[in-house]
Amino acid sequence: MMQVASFLTEQLKAWGVARIYGVAGDALFAWLDALGRQDDIQFVSCRHEAAAAMMASAEAKLTGKPAVCAATMGPGTVNLLNGLADAWADQVPVVAITGQVETCKMGGGYKQYVPQEDLMRPLCAYTTTVTHPQAIGEVLHQAFTAAARQKGVAHIAICKDVFSQTTTSPVLPQLPWIPSAVRPDRMDLEHAAEHLLRAKKPLLLLGAGARQDREGCRRLAEQLGAGILLTLGAKGTVEESHPLVLGGLGEGGSEAALQALAEADLLLILGASWFPRSFIPKGLKIIQVDTNSQSIHAHPGLISVTATLDDVLPLWMRRLKSRQLDHAWEERVERWHARFWEETQSLTKQADGERVKPETLLHTVGRLVREDAIITLDTGEHTLWFNRAFRAVAQTPLFSGKWRTMGYGLPAAIAAKLTYPQRQVVCITGDGGLQMQLGEWMTAVEQRVSLLLIVVNNATLGLEQIRMQQEGYRPFATKLLNPDFVRFAEACGSAAKAVHKVGELEDAITQGLSTDQLTLLDVKCTAPTLSERKKQIPFQAQA
Repeated sequence: MMQVASFLTEQLKAWGVARIYGVAGDALFAWLDALGRQDDIQFVSCRHEAAAAMMASAEAKLTGKPAVCAATMGPGTVNLLNGLADAWADQVPVVAITGQVETCKMGGGYKQYVPQEDLMRPLCAYTTTVTHPQAIGEVLHQAFTAAARQKGVAHIAICKDVFSQTTTSPVLPQLPWIPSAVRPDRMDLEHAAEHLLRAKKPLLLLGAGARQDREGCRRLAEQLGAGILLTLGAKGTVEESHPLVLGGLGEGGSEAALQALAEADLLLILGASWFPRSFIPKGLKIIQVDTNSQSIHAHPGLISVTATLDDVLPLWMRRLKSRQLDHAWEERVERWHARFWEETQSLTKQADGERVKPETLLHTVGRLVREDAIITLDTGEHTLWFNRAFRAVAQTPLFSGKWRTMGYGLPAAIAAKLTYPQRQVVCITGDGGLQMQLGEWMTAVEQRVSLLLIVVNNATLGLEQIRMQQEGYRPFATKLLNPDFVRFAEACGSAAKAVHKVGELEDAITQGLSTDQLTLLDVKCTAPTLSERKKQIPFQAQA
C-alpha cells in the first residue's frame, strides 16, 4: 500500500521512463514531492507547458517509446494541447498526466476547472479522469498500452486529492508486448511485384518509415535502377551523394525530381505518409507500402501494400533478379543527380562580403555537422531550404511534420540532447519561432545541455511573406522586431556570437560545434529567397 503519488512514480520507473517534461502547479504538489525524493526519473522543469509536450513528442519520435509530459489543471492542461497535437499528427506515443480539481469540486464552478476529457478527446487514443485511488494502476496501464499500440497520445487526469490517497495497486514490472508486425496479403505483394517487374522508368519516394531498413531501400533502388526521392523525414536515410538520389519533392524539393517524375512510369512509396498530389503527374502508376493502413493514400490508381519493409523488400528483391535493368534509365537518373548537385552549388555560391542567404547557411551546416547528428528544425522558410540545400549523409532531422507548429525547434533540441547526450545536436530556427519559445533557453541552461542553436535572423516571418506574395497579396504583419539574441543568450549565462557576412560563417559554425557548451549563433540573413517550385512543374499534376 502506498500513496498514489508514490505509486505513479514507482510504476513509471519500472516501465523505464527516464524523464518527465512539465511545469509545476498546485494540482501536482503531492506528485512533485514524490518525484523530488528520488533520482531515477528526471523532472525537466519547462517554462511553458506547450514546450513540455513538444519535448515529449520529440523524445517519442527519436525512441519510438512512450514519453511523458505533465501539467497542472486548467491553464496548464490547455497549454499542453499544441505540443500534444504534434504527437497526434505525427503518430508518436506520448502520455500526458495532468492534475484536476478535487473530486468534490468536479463539474462545478471551481477556479481552473474544465472537463479535460472533452478538451483532449480529439487528440487522444485514450483519455480518462482518476477519481478513486484504486483506479490508478489499471488506468496507467491502459494509457501506456494505448499510446504504444496506437502510436498516439494518451491522457490521464488525476484529481488533486487522489494523489495523496493510498492505493493497493501493484507495481507491474513491465508492459505487455506490443506486436509491431502486420500480416501482409500475399496477393497484394505479388500484384505489386508484377508492376515492379514491368516498370521501365521507376522512382522511389522514401519517407521516415524507410529508416527501419535504409540499407534494404538503397539496395532495392540499385536493383531497379530507380531514382530516389526523399521526404524531409527521410533525409539521411540514403546519403545524398549517392548517384540515384534526386532530392526532395514539393516546395522543398528539387527541379531534378520534377524532371524525373515527368518521365517516370512508376512511383514506389516506402514509409511516407506525405502525398503532395500537386507535385505528382496525373496518370502515374503508384505503389505504396506502409504498416498503417490509415496512412495509405486515397487514390484510384494506387496499389496498396499494408506490410513492413522486412516483409516486402526481401521478397521483391528475389523476384527482381529476373528483371533486366534499363541502363538508359539509370544513366538518365544519374545525369539528373548531377544537375541536382549542381543546382545546390550554384544557389549557395556567395562572396565572403555578402550577407548570408538561408540556403548558404543550410548548405554550410550540412558540410560541417557530424554524420550522426540530430538536426532539429523549427517551421518556416528555413525548413524548406534545409530540404533543398542540406546535403545529408546519415543525420536525423527532427521537426513538426503534419502539425507544423512554430516554436518546435528549441524544445525538440533540448529533448534530443537529454535523450542522446553523446550525439551532436543542432537546432535551426527562424527568429519568429525562437521568440515563441525563448523562455526555454533557460530550460536548456538549467539542464546544462550542450547544443548549438542557429537563428536564421531576417526580421520577418519569411514563409508567410513569400506565400502572401505568391497568392497576390501585399505582405502585412510579417515583419519582426527582434531582441539582441546574442546579448540575451549571454545574459542567460551561455555562449553566443553574431554572424554578419558569409566570410564569418564557416568559422563560427565550426567553433560552435566544437565547444562542449550551450551556444547560440545569430546569423543575420538576407530577406526570404525561396522560389516557387510549383511553377517549374513540367507535367499536368493530379491536383
